[in-house]
Amino acid sequence: MESLRWLVDLAMKAGVQRIVIDGSFVTDVYEPDDIDCALLIGDDYPKDSIADAELQNVLPFVQASLLTDLAFRHYVTDRYATDRRGIPKGVVEVLK
Repeated sequence: MESLRWLVDLAMKAGVQRIVIDGSFVTDVYEPDDIDCALLIGDDYPKDSIADAELQNVLPFVQASLLTDLAFRHYVTDRYATDRRGIPKGVVEVLK
């Protein structure tokens, strides 16, 4: 959870518009292995270059993908929306 808090703080400083979380972190797994995140960036990204640099060097258990609109939609509606067998699953969006 600490890694996620760290990620969200940096993402907000850097100007990320949306954060969607996937993977074992969103399930009922007692101790998730990792946090997979899709981060939507806009044309004015980064707003804070220091926060962006820190975000680029995320913690070992965080897989954060900085994505433009089209790629972000693909991650959220296709890649993150189903498991390996094509079964629909949920995601969590972090709201500001």
